[in-house]
Amino acid sequence: MSAAFRLATVSSAGSPRFVALVIDDKSVALNAVLPHVAAAQKAPIPSDTMLGLLGAWERSFEVLSEAAALLGKAGLDDKRWADAVVPVSAVRIHAPIARPPKMFYAAINYPRPDRPPKKDDGVVRRPYMFEKTASCVTGPYDDVAKPKGYDDIDGEVELGVVIGKRGKNIPVERAMEHVAGFMICNDLTVRNFRVQGELPVPGPDWLGSKCWDNFAPIGPYLVPRQFVPDCRNLRLTLKVNGETRQDGNTHDMIHSPETQVAFMSNQMTLEPGDVISTGTPNGIGIYTGVFIKAGDLIECEIDGLGVQRNRLVAAR
Repeated sequence: MSAAFRLATVSSAGSPRFVALVIDDKSVALNAVLPHVAAAQKAPIPSDTMLGLLGAWERSFEVLSEAAALLGKAGLDDKRWADAVVPVSAVRIHAPIARPPKMFYAAINYPRPDRPPKKDDGVVRRPYMFEKTASCVTGPYDDVAKPKGYDDIDGEVELGVVIGKRGKNIPVERAMEHVAGFMICNDLTVRNFRVQGELPVPGPDWLGSKCWDNFAPIGPYLVPRQFVPDCRNLRLTLKVNGETRQDGNTHDMIHSPETQVAFMSNQMTLEPGDVISTGTPNGIGIYTGVFIKAGDLIECEIDGLGVQRNRLVAAR
């Protein structure tokens, strides 16, 4: 097993954004370390952006692993890169991927309060997916503006799967070969966007309720799959002002991450940087009647993947 590390897209003191290796509580500018990594000198990797790394992920992971091993052996205070090592708290952490090529979200992928608590209940025969646009993406600690005129704002903590290898018609048993890693996603939603009868067809209005600016916080980190022992056994929680609203485990998913990767690849080619957000456990406001208000702090946490903290603020 390689020395564990996480990846983040950060900036410091107004600098342009750059990719950092995160080891324990320290951020290390990747491009400060790569000149000292033998594998990177033999075959450079596109290290300026996360999307660049994902586009050559197999090679990137090899080089990143060597970089992490070198940092572990020589120490973070080695003079070759000491100036590029700072506490994570001293940098601004942005969305790991600024504009994912595609973003798919799973609906009804955990047992619901109004349905029997078993996976094979005859209701959901295949994954039920919808899409968000890249303009919805925001950072893990950024404020999110509440759309004017809408009060039923809901949060949904979800495990995000990040694609690192292009694929079409991927078999379930090989799905993880196409996954670079995992991150936290929050599928923010305007529940009362559509009043029944406004449109001539029944059913949910996914575009109207889901696709608002900044309604897809992601991050703080992209954690390579090699450092997530079991993506089917991760606790995930959502708190509002410190009060737990959601508390679940990915082992309760109806359709596994592997099944969702395979399913989406049957419809369209998956590309490096694509994100599949795998559904949310019970506790959402549409069932509890308790929603998120302007001024509330939303905290999403998943075992080993970090914590998001986004505040819902009144729209200007």
